[in-house]
Amino acid sequence: MCSAGGERQRRSLIRDIELNVLECKVCFERFGSSPARRPCALPCGHAVCRHCASALCRRRGQEAAAAAGQLECPFCRRIGPLSLAAECLPLLQLAELLAGAGSEPRGGGRPELTAVFGGWGRLLNPRGLAVCSSSGAVAVVQDGEQGLGLFERGGCPLPGPGPGRGRLRYPLDVAVAGGGRLLVVTDAGDSSVKVFSWRGGRAELALIHGGFGLPWGLDSGSAERVVLTDSARGSLLQLTLQLPGGALLKQESVCERLCGPREVAVGPLDGCIHVVEHPPASPGQRAGRCLKTFNSQGQLVRQMDGLGWSPPSPVPMGVSAIAVDAKGNVLLADGDSRTVLCVGTLDKWQCRTIIDRGLVRPVALACTGDDTLIVLDGGDHTWKVYTTRGAPNQAGPCQS
Repeated sequence: MCSAGGERQRRSLIRDIELNVLECKVCFERFGSSPARRPCALPCGHAVCRHCASALCRRRGQEAAAAAGQLECPFCRRIGPLSLAAECLPLLQLAELLAGAGSEPRGGGRPELTAVFGGWGRLLNPRGLAVCSSSGAVAVVQDGEQGLGLFERGGCPLPGPGPGRGRLRYPLDVAVAGGGRLLVVTDAGDSSVKVFSWRGGRAELALIHGGFGLPWGLDSGSAERVVLTDSARGSLLQLTLQLPGGALLKQESVCERLCGPREVAVGPLDGCIHVVEHPPASPGQRAGRCLKTFNSQGQLVRQMDGLGWSPPSPVPMGVSAIAVDAKGNVLLADGDSRTVLCVGTLDKWQCRTIIDRGLVRPVALACTGDDTLIVLDGGDHTWKVYTTRGAPNQAGPCQS
C-alpha cells in the first residue's frame, strides 16, 4: 500500500520544481553551481543559465541595429544590457539544496546510472528489451531494417537475423526463452509471434505463429513458457515452446476479458503474472491504467487502479513498461514523468520512486540477477544501465 497521498504530492511538487523552475528554458539544462550553469536573472526578471545569457548577448550583438552588450529576453523580447543580468542566488540555493538533499537520499538501495549504450544510428525508435540471464546479452526490438538488435552486455553489437523470411515489420516486444537459445518477438505488422533460434551468436527464424489480433507484451515464465498479451482481443496467453527448436507445442488462455492489455511481466520467485491494462478513454478524457496480478494458476489475486480490492494506488497514467526484480518487487516505468517506480511485492505494496533523473522516455525494463536494472529509453534511442550502490556492475565498455 502506498504510504500517503501527501507523500505523492510532495514528490510531484519536487518534480514540478525541478522541471519548471530549476531548468533553463533555453537549453533545458538544470541550474547548478558550475560557472556555465549558474542561474542568471535578466533585466526583465526571467532567468536563464549564464551560458545562455552570454549566447543571447552574442546573437543580439551580431545584429547591426543592436548595441554591443545588449541582449533580448527569449520569452518577453525585452532588450537590456548584459551588465544588469545578475546571478539569481535564490534559484542557485534551491538547486543546490535539492541536489544535495535530493527528493530522496541517494544510495540506500536506489539504483544509479552507470552506463549508457546505443544512441541514434545504433538504435532507431526502440520499443522492447530483454536480457539473457546466462550470457547477459541484450536484445532490442526497434524500427528499421535491423528490427531485432542484439548486443553484448558491454554494448558491442552481435549479428542479428538477416533480411528475407525473418524480417520484422513492426516489432513491439521481445523475450528470451529456452535458456538463452530462443528469442520470441511480437510483430504488430502481421499480427504474429516470431521465434528465432539463437545459435553461435546469430539469430535465425524458426517459427512464425499468426492468428492474433494485436500481439503486444512478452515475458518468459520459464525456459519453455512465454506469456503474451493480445491487446486487440483482451487476451492474456501462455505459449509453450519446444526445446531446442522453438516450435509451438501449446497455447493456453490465462484470461480473456482484459481491457487493452499491453505490458506484462512474470515474477521469478512465485510465477505470478503482472499485466497492465490500457482501457479506451471516454470522449475528452484520458483513460486510467490498471495493474492486475494473476497467480501461477491463472487466478486474479490483486489489482491496482484505485477502484478494486486494493486501496487507491497510483498506477501511472503514462505507464510504459513493467518488470519484476529478483526479490519480487514490481517496477513500473512512467513515460510521462520520466521516472521508474517500485510498487513493492505481492505481500507488501509500497509505492516509491527509484529513478527520477537521466531518462527521456522509458519504454522497457529488464532486471538482472546482480541488482542491475536496464532501461530502454526511446527518447534518446539508448539503453541505460542502473546499478544499486555496492552491487557489482558487469556492464563494461565496448572495446570495438
